[in-house]
Amino acid sequence: MKALILDKAKEFHYEERLYPRCGEGTVTVRMDAVCICGSDVHAILGRQPLFSFPRVIGHEAAGTVVEAGEGVSDLKEGDQVCLMPCISCKKCRACEKGQTNACKSLELYGVHRDGSLQEYLNAPAENWIKISGDARPEEIAMLEPLTIGCHAAAKLGLKPGDRVLVMGAGPIGVSCALNAKTYGAEVILADTSAQRRRFVSEQFELDVLDPVSYDYNSTIQRITEGQLFDAVVDTTAVKSVMENDWRQITQGGKLVFAGICKGVLEIPGEEFHMKEPSLFVTRNSTKADFERVIDFWKQGILSPGDFITHRTSFEEAGTELLKWTAQGADVFKGVVRF
Repeated sequence: MKALILDKAKEFHYEERLYPRCGEGTVTVRMDAVCICGSDVHAILGRQPLFSFPRVIGHEAAGTVVEAGEGVSDLKEGDQVCLMPCISCKKCRACEKGQTNACKSLELYGVHRDGSLQEYLNAPAENWIKISGDARPEEIAMLEPLTIGCHAAAKLGLKPGDRVLVMGAGPIGVSCALNAKTYGAEVILADTSAQRRRFVSEQFELDVLDPVSYDYNSTIQRITEGQLFDAVVDTTAVKSVMENDWRQITQGGKLVFAGICKGVLEIPGEEFHMKEPSLFVTRNSTKADFERVIDFWKQGILSPGDFITHRTSFEEAGTELLKWTAQGADVFKGVVRF
């Protein structure tokens, strides 16, 4: 079988590998579609701190079961599946409490272990979730990033009518916004890119503000009737933005950091304390998040295909992915099709 290897920053090559053996409790899947994540982009550019070369990237994956190992009863040949990329130890305190996404020694397919930009991937049965019905593979591959937003939104304890601000209107920001809306929340996003604001507004019918415009703060005061937001979700991972997100939440509001800042964050203790806010961070997602997203997708409330703007074949991915990550590229979400 053929695999696409990221040797180092901005350098791919194709390699012939042995077909993966299907052992006890594992399932071998033929890849059908793989979406490219922001973390994949950082890996390609050599900016992913958790990443080691060489590696097969890709963790947003859809495929078809070709073989199920001994002891696997809930998946069979021909089933469409989505990859749940978290690999947990099942032994640490977080795993014992069901927080497998926060496992002390967590690994991810496509980051710590070879991922899905190869023709076949073998993984434990528990890392595949069956998708019933006849679905487009690229929509199935898009489910994983929607679960990231689902996990973030679940931290907020939202009620109908709650006001939510999402900082950053990339795929994860939009995922957070759409998932917040499933609770009946009123959601607004903010992003400095005019191109992205326009695309998200038109494609998803979401309101997106420019956080550096002269009337940004007055607009927030107007739309929140001077009460600010019940919750803010930050997906920017930008230090200066994250340090000031709390200023947009109301008394007793909630703040979720979905993006990871590599630096040290500084927040004024007294002012922050006086709001009695709740601060959360999110990491990956759980099977329950996949189940919720799939349910809303089947109901037509979430539409994964709306995210995808660019497509390429697996055979062309070695060159196309470099174009997608080039400065000035207008890719919102790209998918590799097999």
